[in-house]
Amino acid sequence: MNLSQLYYFSKLADMQHYTRAAKELFITQPTLSGSISSLESELGVALFQKKGRNVELTKYGAEFLGYVNASLEQLDKGVAVMKSYSGESDGGLIDLGCIITVQTDYIPQLLNLYHKSSDHRYDFNISQKPSQDLLACLKDGRYDVVFCARDDEAGAEITYVPALAQEFIIAMNADCPLADKDFITPDDLVDVELITYREQIPLGKAVKNVVDQWGFDNVRYAFDDESILAGFAANGVEVALMLDTFFLKHVQGIVVKPFYNNAEERKRYYHTIYMAYNEKKYHPFCVDDFIKFVEAHQLDREDPSMSFFD
Repeated sequence: MNLSQLYYFSKLADMQHYTRAAKELFITQPTLSGSISSLESELGVALFQKKGRNVELTKYGAEFLGYVNASLEQLDKGVAVMKSYSGESDGGLIDLGCIITVQTDYIPQLLNLYHKSSDHRYDFNISQKPSQDLLACLKDGRYDVVFCARDDEAGAEITYVPALAQEFIIAMNADCPLADKDFITPDDLVDVELITYREQIPLGKAVKNVVDQWGFDNVRYAFDDESILAGFAANGVEVALMLDTFFLKHVQGIVVKPFYNNAEERKRYYHTIYMAYNEKKYHPFCVDDFIKFVEAHQLDREDPSMSFFD
């Protein structure tokens, strides 16, 4: 017994005519007759009996049809679900992870642009976590793609595609002597108490690598995100080196200044957010299609007006 025999049996039961059923199945009548005869021999009962020029189910065939149709229905549902995951049908499901600072603007804009350019309608299951957690979930297959900071310690199997740049700024309160300046350069930070991201996270590592080159010894690497950095800067004596994200909108009394490499060139500093995926994991069609789309719209890190910390 094979799957084709069950489909042939179901179709013949519906059409009740060998010639018409064979035509619907795109096979010859002898092929259909041979398949049904073989099925009846294997089961040990007659499934059909003649009725004029047609056939009709025997009582055994009618009972067997209930089992066959139920089985075929479940199988068809399973095939449809698998195709929906793969994106080879009318849709697909992509498990996407991202850091919090890109989920309110960049990710919605990206997916809107992607849907407009795609012939298929894919669904996205979106979750938010810190970069290191996202990369851990990517490695064990819980996410298809993630948008996060780069961390080469996550493993060689992770591929990174530059997706967007977030700008560094200097934040302080209105009483800070730097608050009157139009912009800030590293030279302005030599004699201030500077706070920034803790060095155990990917962003903090990138910041420390650059700040160490400036020879600063007045830096406290102790914070996880912009919300607490901005809060301390707005209410204390410290100056924060941080990213310009939506967190700043919710902090009262904060003064924000552009941060340039020097007063002459005035190149702004940026941090790269990457799309990351695990090249060793299987990717269905919809995931590969989305990855190719982001690669085609990736960030130009060769822009001479930009200077990157990472």
